[in-house]
Amino acid sequence: LYNMRKYIFYILCLTGMYSLNSCNDLLDAAPQDQISNDKFWKSEKDAEKLIIDLYSATLPSGIFWDECMSDNAYLAYDWWGGQQQVANGSQTVYGETASSVWNGAYSTIRKCWFLLEGMEKVTFSSDAAKKRITGEAYFMLAYQYYLLTTYFGDVPLIKKTLDIPTSKEVSREPKQVVVEFTLQKLEEAATLLVNTAPEYGRITADACHFLMARIQLYNEDYKACLKSLEKLEGKYQLHNVGDTPYEDLFSGKAERNAEVILAKICEPRQGDISIGHSGNGAMLLKGMTGGDPYCGIFPTGSLVDSYPMADGRLIHEMGSTYDPKNPYANRDPRLYQSITYPTSQLKVLDGATNTIKEVLYDPEDESTISVQQYGAPEPSRTGYVWKKYVDYSAYGMLEIWDCTNDIILFRYADAMLMKAEALFKTQGLSAKDEICNLIDQLRNRCKGGKVHRENYNTEDMLFRLIKNERRIELANEGTRYIDLIRWKDAEKNTVETGVGLVGELYGAYMRLDGAGKTDTTVKIDGVPRRYIEKRSFDKSKGYLFPIPQNDRDLNSNLTQNPGW
Repeated sequence: LYNMRKYIFYILCLTGMYSLNSCNDLLDAAPQDQISNDKFWKSEKDAEKLIIDLYSATLPSGIFWDECMSDNAYLAYDWWGGQQQVANGSQTVYGETASSVWNGAYSTIRKCWFLLEGMEKVTFSSDAAKKRITGEAYFMLAYQYYLLTTYFGDVPLIKKTLDIPTSKEVSREPKQVVVEFTLQKLEEAATLLVNTAPEYGRITADACHFLMARIQLYNEDYKACLKSLEKLEGKYQLHNVGDTPYEDLFSGKAERNAEVILAKICEPRQGDISIGHSGNGAMLLKGMTGGDPYCGIFPTGSLVDSYPMADGRLIHEMGSTYDPKNPYANRDPRLYQSITYPTSQLKVLDGATNTIKEVLYDPEDESTISVQQYGAPEPSRTGYVWKKYVDYSAYGMLEIWDCTNDIILFRYADAMLMKAEALFKTQGLSAKDEICNLIDQLRNRCKGGKVHRENYNTEDMLFRLIKNERRIELANEGTRYIDLIRWKDAEKNTVETGVGLVGELYGAYMRLDGAGKTDTTVKIDGVPRRYIEKRSFDKSKGYLFPIPQNDRDLNSNLTQNPGW
């Protein structure tokens, strides 16, 4: 049909040309004075162009911002996207994040139906070409309803393009009805795509089965989840090539490998068109690059604490040698491949040679780059800096808002963790060996320590292990907030339990012997940790986003979620 890489240059161009002039009112019904369906459709190429536009609209690149709603990351600015307000409990019915998810999803849903209805008006060169685009459109439609039901619960179920008057009368359908429709569309998509030749960056039948498994897991249909995951087994494996295989997955060094099920392709800027992502601009510190990063997104202290020791024990597990005054010694290699911590080496761009070099990173030490010390105007708020998903190429360190390392959306490690959780939910302790074997595979690929099975003899302890492994393996991949929500862990106090969205958010261990020695700290394990902010979570309403008030003002049939 066409090569995704060949056409990726056109994605943002087509987003503007073929966006159908959508509006933000209600469910994004098309303005009645714009181009009609009949006049738009002339040939198969129109469908090709629209499906590329839908790839841009559907496959996210800003997964780091989703992480900022959780206990894994902190967004330093309240004006940037609204995730800070979700995380600290100050979100309102006018919140930017909820509105962005709602409006973005319904805008894309309308485009999907415009495409699916319009395809019947043109002749395709082959039945296979039509099936592929139809299957991709079904997946994208389903992906939007997956987001909507996950964040909002009951939502309007739209099954065709709507005019404005009709869009102002729709009401919410029960979540289960929408979930069933979503799974049906994914099953249809998988059937249409099953014999399609795989092409990196394009949706496949396997991507459909992965998303089905995730939806089934999130909706507690664990047996169905295991059946969906069975369809992926034998086709994928963990990437384990090189000295740092885990880090390489996300840095751009190992983009095309047998672990990736679906990725969003990011490429260098072409002319005025940016088709990369903005991770470096959001996550890096001043003085690291040839650009001017915003220093906005940082790992948290509780995330760092969740990584096991090198021997496989969690830091508070029986037999652990963890020293809170030397917290970074002898830890799981994924910590070192994901996060730069005080007293470690920081990768920076040497402007004279245009190469990467390493320098001391210690925000309390006066020998550290001055703009990175705690006393600087924009230091790391937590004391930590992300490595995971940073583009350390010379291009990415200069063009910090146009990074070229691909964003992995679905990977086999996630499928393994879903299987571990579904096995636990269906078999309990009797599945301990199989669950621990899955976790050991994840740790082995980085030469980490195996699970100490003797310490996991209760269901509570085994489930904590599964949840913790999911947290660290998938850190900065945008899944943590929903995990907190579905496990009802969001209401927990982070200081007391190491997880949750309640209480004092903390960062790095503070020696209090240099810059920042008078800063506010929180005591964790008897030592001072950097204080970041106070968070709260109202469990009477916080497990669902509010329906955006602007949409409710336009449609009296849209009811609000409890407590909002």
